Amino acid sequence: MKTDELVDALARDAGVVPRRIVERRIALAAAAGLAASLVLMALLFGVRADFGAAVVAVLLKVVFGIAAAAGAAPLLLELARPNTRARHVAVPLILLSIVSIGIALVAFLVTPADARMMSWLGGSVPECLYRIPVLAAPIAAALVLAVRGLGATRLRLAGAAIGAMSGSLAAIPYAGCCPMDSVLYVVSWYPVAILFCAGVGALLIGRALRW
Repeated sequence: MKTDELVDALARDAGVVPRRIVERRIALAAAAGLAASLVLMALLFGVRADFGAAVVAVLLKVVFGIAAAAGAAPLLLELARPNTRARHVAVPLILLSIVSIGIALVAFLVTPADARMMSWLGGSVPECLYRIPVLAAPIAAALVLAVRGLGATRLRLAGAAIGAMSGSLAAIPYAGCCPMDSVLYVVSWYPVAILFCAGVGALLIGRALRW
Protein backbone atom coordinates (compact mmCIF):
# COMPACT_ATOMS: atom_id res chain seq x y z
CA MET A 1 0.00 0.00 0.00
CA LYS A 2 1.29 3.44 -0.92
CA THR A 3 1.78 6.07 1.78
CA ASP A 4 -1.05 8.28 0.48
CA GLU A 5 -3.44 5.32 0.43
CA LEU A 6 -2.47 4.40 3.98
CA VAL A 7 -3.04 7.99 5.12
CA ASP A 8 -6.49 8.03 3.50
CA ALA A 9 -7.40 4.72 5.15
CA LEU A 10 -6.27 5.89 8.56
CA ALA A 11 -8.15 9.15 8.12
CA ARG A 12 -11.37 7.30 7.33
CA ASP A 13 -10.96 5.25 10.47
CA ALA A 14 -10.13 8.33 12.54
CA GLY A 15 -13.46 9.99 11.81
CA VAL A 16 -14.18 13.68 11.82
CA VAL A 17 -11.99 16.08 13.78
CA PRO A 18 -14.18 18.59 15.68
CA ARG A 19 -13.79 22.02 14.10
CA ARG A 20 -13.37 23.79 17.44
CA ILE A 21 -10.28 21.72 18.19
CA VAL A 22 -8.81 22.64 14.81
CA GLU A 23 -9.50 26.33 15.31
CA ARG A 24 -8.15 26.33 18.86
CA ARG A 25 -4.92 24.54 18.02
CA ILE A 26 -4.19 26.62 14.94
CA ALA A 27 -5.03 29.90 16.69
CA LEU A 28 -2.72 29.11 19.61
CA ALA A 29 0.06 28.00 17.27
CA ALA A 30 -0.32 31.10 15.10
CA ALA A 31 -0.22 33.38 18.16
CA ALA A 32 2.88 31.65 19.54
CA GLY A 33 4.61 31.72 16.16
CA LEU A 34 3.74 35.37 15.62
CA ALA A 35 5.19 36.30 19.01
CA ALA A 36 8.41 34.45 18.12
CA SER A 37 8.47 36.18 14.74
CA LEU A 38 8.20 39.60 16.41
CA VAL A 39 11.19 38.79 18.62
CA LEU A 40 13.11 37.48 15.60
CA MET A 41 12.39 40.68 13.66
CA ALA A 42 13.71 42.82 16.51
CA LEU A 43 16.86 40.72 16.85
CA LEU A 44 17.70 40.34 13.16
CA PHE A 45 16.44 43.53 11.53
CA GLY A 46 15.44 45.98 14.23
CA VAL A 47 12.54 48.42 14.15
CA ARG A 48 12.86 51.16 11.54
CA ALA A 49 14.40 54.34 12.91
CA ASP A 50 11.49 56.57 11.86
CA PHE A 51 8.81 54.28 13.27
CA GLY A 52 7.01 57.11 15.07
CA ALA A 53 6.76 59.29 11.98
CA ALA A 54 5.79 56.36 9.75
CA VAL A 55 3.31 54.71 12.12
CA VAL A 56 0.34 55.20 9.78
CA ALA A 57 2.15 53.56 6.88
CA VAL A 58 3.28 50.74 9.17
CA LEU A 59 -0.27 50.16 10.36
CA LEU A 60 -1.52 50.00 6.77
CA LYS A 61 1.05 47.31 6.01
CA VAL A 62 -0.01 45.49 9.17
CA VAL A 63 -3.60 45.61 7.89
CA PHE A 64 -2.43 44.02 4.64
CA GLY A 65 -0.80 41.19 6.58
CA ILE A 66 -3.95 40.69 8.66
CA ALA A 67 -6.09 40.65 5.51
CA ALA A 68 -3.80 38.09 3.89
CA ALA A 69 -3.88 35.93 7.01
CA ALA A 70 -7.67 36.20 7.11
CA GLY A 71 -7.76 35.02 3.51
CA ALA A 72 -5.45 32.07 4.18
CA ALA A 73 -7.09 31.01 7.46
CA PRO A 74 -10.20 29.29 6.02
CA LEU A 75 -8.00 27.27 3.66
CA LEU A 76 -5.71 26.14 6.47
CA LEU A 77 -8.58 25.35 8.84
CA GLU A 78 -10.17 23.15 6.19
CA LEU A 79 -7.03 21.38 4.99
CA ALA A 80 -5.87 20.64 8.54
CA ARG A 81 -8.73 18.13 8.79
CA PRO A 82 -8.99 14.74 7.06
CA ASN A 83 -10.86 14.17 3.79
CA THR A 84 -11.69 17.79 2.99
CA ARG A 85 -12.10 19.89 -0.14
CA ALA A 86 -10.32 23.18 -0.64
CA ARG A 87 -12.00 24.95 -3.55
CA HIS A 88 -14.77 26.69 -1.66
CA VAL A 89 -12.46 27.98 1.08
CA ALA A 90 -9.81 29.24 -1.36
CA VAL A 91 -12.13 32.02 -2.58
CA PRO A 92 -11.04 34.68 -0.01
CA LEU A 93 -7.37 34.19 -0.88
CA ILE A 94 -8.10 34.32 -4.60
CA LEU A 95 -10.13 37.51 -4.17
CA LEU A 96 -7.33 39.10 -2.15
CA SER A 97 -4.87 38.24 -4.92
CA ILE A 98 -7.12 39.80 -7.56
CA VAL A 99 -7.62 42.95 -5.48
CA SER A 100 -3.85 43.22 -4.88
CA ILE A 101 -3.15 42.96 -8.60
CA GLY A 102 -5.79 45.59 -9.33
CA ILE A 103 -4.39 47.99 -6.73
CA ALA A 104 -0.86 47.41 -8.06
CA LEU A 105 -1.94 48.27 -11.60
CA VAL A 106 -3.72 51.44 -10.47
CA ALA A 107 -0.77 52.48 -8.31
CA PHE A 108 1.61 51.89 -11.21
CA LEU A 109 -0.48 54.04 -13.54
CA VAL A 110 -0.89 56.96 -11.13
CA THR A 111 2.79 57.01 -10.12
CA PRO A 112 4.86 59.47 -12.21
CA ALA A 113 6.86 57.62 -14.87
CA ASP A 114 10.21 58.79 -13.52
CA ALA A 115 9.39 57.48 -10.04
CA ARG A 116 7.80 54.16 -10.92
CA MET A 117 10.85 51.92 -10.67
CA MET A 118 11.90 53.40 -7.34
CA SER A 119 8.35 53.11 -6.02
CA TRP A 120 8.08 49.54 -7.29
CA LEU A 121 11.50 48.08 -6.41
CA GLY A 122 12.78 50.42 -3.72
CA GLY A 123 16.07 50.87 -5.54
CA SER A 124 17.23 47.24 -5.31
CA VAL A 125 16.01 43.68 -4.89
CA PRO A 126 12.95 43.92 -2.59
CA GLU A 127 14.07 42.92 0.91
CA CYS A 128 10.68 41.46 1.74
CA LEU A 129 11.34 38.58 -0.65
CA TYR A 130 13.77 37.05 1.81
CA ARG A 131 12.92 38.76 5.09
CA ILE A 132 9.28 37.70 5.17
CA PRO A 133 10.17 34.00 4.63
CA VAL A 134 12.78 34.24 7.40
CA LEU A 135 10.21 35.71 9.79
CA ALA A 136 7.68 33.11 8.66
CA ALA A 137 9.89 30.22 9.81
CA PRO A 138 8.88 30.18 13.52
CA ILE A 139 5.22 30.59 12.59
CA ALA A 140 5.42 27.69 10.15
CA ALA A 141 7.14 25.52 12.75
CA ALA A 142 4.39 26.19 15.29
CA LEU A 143 1.65 25.53 12.75
CA VAL A 144 3.25 22.26 11.65
CA LEU A 145 3.23 21.03 15.23
CA ALA A 146 -0.44 21.97 15.52
CA VAL A 147 -1.57 20.46 12.22
CA ARG A 148 0.38 17.19 12.53
CA GLY A 149 -2.05 15.88 15.13
CA LEU A 150 -5.22 16.82 13.28
CA GLY A 151 -5.22 14.11 10.61
CA ALA A 152 -4.64 16.18 7.47
CA THR A 153 -4.73 14.03 4.32
CA ARG A 154 -4.09 16.51 1.49
CA LEU A 155 -0.57 17.08 2.68
CA ARG A 156 0.89 19.22 -0.08
CA LEU A 157 -2.08 21.55 -0.06
CA ALA A 158 -1.99 21.67 3.73
CA GLY A 159 1.71 22.50 3.55
CA ALA A 160 1.00 25.27 1.06
CA ALA A 161 -1.74 26.62 3.32
CA ILE A 162 0.64 26.63 6.29
CA GLY A 163 3.21 28.45 4.17
CA ALA A 164 0.68 31.04 3.01
CA MET A 165 -0.60 31.58 6.54
CA SER A 166 2.95 31.86 7.90
CA GLY A 167 4.01 34.34 5.23
CA SER A 168 0.88 36.41 5.75
CA LEU A 169 1.40 36.60 9.50
CA ALA A 170 5.12 37.30 9.03
CA ALA A 171 4.20 40.41 7.04
CA ILE A 172 2.84 41.86 10.29
CA PRO A 173 6.15 42.06 12.20
CA TYR A 174 8.00 42.79 8.97
CA ALA A 175 5.93 45.98 8.62
CA GLY A 176 7.81 47.33 11.63
CA CYS A 177 11.18 47.14 9.89
CA CYS A 178 10.20 47.55 6.23
CA PRO A 179 11.59 50.89 4.96
CA MET A 180 9.33 51.00 1.89
CA ASP A 181 5.88 52.56 2.30
CA SER A 182 4.92 52.69 -1.37
CA VAL A 183 1.54 51.10 -2.07
CA LEU A 184 2.93 49.76 -5.34
CA TYR A 185 5.78 48.07 -3.47
CA VAL A 186 3.59 46.52 -0.78
CA VAL A 187 0.85 45.11 -3.03
CA SER A 188 3.42 43.86 -5.54
CA TRP A 189 6.09 42.20 -3.42
CA TYR A 190 4.39 41.22 -0.17
CA PRO A 191 2.08 38.82 -2.08
CA VAL A 192 5.07 37.43 -3.99
CA ALA A 193 6.86 36.73 -0.69
CA ILE A 194 3.73 35.05 0.68
CA LEU A 195 3.39 33.00 -2.50
CA PHE A 196 7.02 31.91 -2.13
CA CYS A 197 6.26 30.78 1.42
CA ALA A 198 3.28 28.80 0.10
CA GLY A 199 5.48 27.14 -2.51
CA VAL A 200 8.08 26.17 0.07
CA GLY A 201 5.28 24.90 2.26
CA ALA A 202 3.95 22.65 -0.49
CA LEU A 203 7.42 21.19 -1.15
CA LEU A 204 8.82 20.88 2.37
CA ILE A 205 6.06 21.21 4.94
CA GLY A 206 3.85 18.73 3.11
CA ARG A 207 6.54 16.10 3.70
CA ALA A 208 6.87 17.09 7.34
CA LEU A 209 3.14 16.44 7.83
CA ARG A 210 3.40 12.78 6.81
CA TRP A 211 2.36 10.44 9.59
